[in-house]
Amino acid sequence: MQKLHPTLSPSLNSHPSTLNQLTGWWNGVTTGDIDGDGRLDIIASNWGLNSSYHRPSAAQPMRFYYGDFDNNGTMEILETDFDVESGQVGSRRYLSVLSTGWPLLRARFATHRQFSTADINTVLGDALPKAKSVQAATLASMLFLNRGEHFEAVPLPPQAQCAPVFAVCVGDMDGDGNEDVFLSQNFFAMRPEEPRLDAGRGLWLRGDGSGQLMPVPGQVSGVKVYGEQRGAALADFDEDGRVDLVVSQNNGATKLYRNIGAKPGLVVRLQGPSGNPTAIGASMRLLFGPKQGPVREVHAGSGYWSQDSAVQVLAAPQAPTHIWVRWPGGKTTTSVVPTGVKSIVVDAGGTATAR
Repeated sequence: MQKLHPTLSPSLNSHPSTLNQLTGWWNGVTTGDIDGDGRLDIIASNWGLNSSYHRPSAAQPMRFYYGDFDNNGTMEILETDFDVESGQVGSRRYLSVLSTGWPLLRARFATHRQFSTADINTVLGDALPKAKSVQAATLASMLFLNRGEHFEAVPLPPQAQCAPVFAVCVGDMDGDGNEDVFLSQNFFAMRPEEPRLDAGRGLWLRGDGSGQLMPVPGQVSGVKVYGEQRGAALADFDEDGRVDLVVSQNNGATKLYRNIGAKPGLVVRLQGPSGNPTAIGASMRLLFGPKQGPVREVHAGSGYWSQDSAVQVLAAPQAPTHIWVRWPGGKTTTSVVPTGVKSIVVDAGGTATAR
């Protein structure tokens, strides 16, 4: 397993606040009200900061060039890296590797030393005009806090950056009324000269309701998946009012983790119209008198090849009085929650009944 890099925590000030400036190798995305303000925030999984790639930024992004450089009918890809000492962008791969797919490089560069000091324009040569490129300004997995008129970019904690992240799930793992986040991790299919990225074992991040997310060690959460994790989903599999977790793996068994420690919440089923019976796209929150819980959205797929249950478990740290729902299309209803019930059904007319 790779060691945690000592400087895995990226500076928030190095990231722009506007969402469209942060290109990345995004693997998955979902929404959740992480700071409890009633606006849905975005959590996006990325490659992480514990690989051999340099730390890109908006000023110095990581670029990949692609195209049919030698006119043989096949696509070539050229990875680049920024050399701090020379201040130039050059090829990331060795001449011996690149020349197997682009033999003309051998004719243009007589020695490995000559190739190693060439910038990207020199490497591409006559192929430069037809080369296309994509870029990434960050490899950090991120939380984008919804500030109404813009999103504020906040890197996830260092433990979330120690391996590539794929699935992203939002739910209340402990029932304290604050939304938490689960991340699936790891990537094994690396080049022969590089180690596999296996420093993650699946990570719960506990929210404090203000937008802060703190990593929960596997010894505490019980989640320890050492394989190449991919899709994950939250659901109350055993119907005990606690949200459980399932994590799939490449070339490995799917893991189901039963939640036995959380305070049970209120199980909510929305009853939408015939064309959308589970009310996909709706948002809901519990009300505790004047106090409001976080907003939860009903997804039809999120994260990485994942779909949480449409039946939601909403934390009830105290007895809820009402449930607010914004239905697909924008209609809102506020319904009285029957006293002492553990599960309710809310229809599109706003009627809440015990189940």
